[in-house]
Amino acid sequence: MKQALRWTAFAIVLVLTIAVLALATNGAVRNRTCLVLARVWRSDGGRGMPLGLARLLRPAVPVWVELEPHVHMRLDPSDYLDHTILVTGAWEPDTWNGLSQSIPKGGVFVDLGAHVGYYSLKAAAMVGPSGRVLAVEPNPETLRKLRANIRESGAAQVVVEPVACSDSEGVVDFFASPRENTSASSMSKVNAAQGNSVSATYRVRTRRLDDIVRESGVTRVDVIKIDVEGAELLVLKGAGETLDRYHPVVEVELIDEQLASMGASSAQVIAFLRSHGYAVRHVYGEFHNTEFAFAPGVTGVAK
Repeated sequence: MKQALRWTAFAIVLVLTIAVLALATNGAVRNRTCLVLARVWRSDGGRGMPLGLARLLRPAVPVWVELEPHVHMRLDPSDYLDHTILVTGAWEPDTWNGLSQSIPKGGVFVDLGAHVGYYSLKAAAMVGPSGRVLAVEPNPETLRKLRANIRESGAAQVVVEPVACSDSEGVVDFFASPRENTSASSMSKVNAAQGNSVSATYRVRTRRLDDIVRESGVTRVDVIKIDVEGAELLVLKGAGETLDRYHPVVEVELIDEQLASMGASSAQVIAFLRSHGYAVRHVYGEFHNTEFAFAPGVTGVAK
């Protein structure tokens, strides 16, 4: 009975809100209204929101949000990742909750494929002023958003590297995916397009992570997160010295369809990490995120 009354009240509020939205011209007002309703729906277990209703409840314009102390982001409701954070307050929560256990105060977090900085900013809050976050992001469009989010969050410990990590120094084409899912941007045109055309093509510099880490002056690396839309094996091939010296926890997105477009596979990634003394520690359900930890006893590699 109590649940039925709650749904009745929600239905009444929803009808009134739809009327307000139909008349609303102020984007900020629409944003607030839409987000409140979407969160109420989810709080009552309404994950299966009808597509038409979900579209109606989509905020209208980008908005600044304080996700937690020292994590401020300007989120675009038209972008899949941003919209997910706006509605749920999080992105890949299981993966973050797992990785955060390995990020100490004063530590160093490396974010490869930093995008607009969700992981970088949350890690910065954990490592504190004495720590460091290396945020690697090659997309010029996304870089502007990343830097703005860092400034707004006051995260001086985040250092942006505007390059694409690979196995060698050079210059490559980088393909920006459409606005609806900018996190799919990639060195692979197939991966970036996702069935549609790419929004732009840029010439970007590639660098080895080993060189970036060495030049940064850090004396430790605790966690490396890699989400580079198919270039994961190339990134790791340029990070062998860092793996061998610091033995960081490594989290890699492993999607065989994306890896295949760049001539690689999940099996090759796992074999490479195993050759450096790593074993799978946990596989998260979100986007095939796989966490590896240094385990010399398993692989026979001396510590």
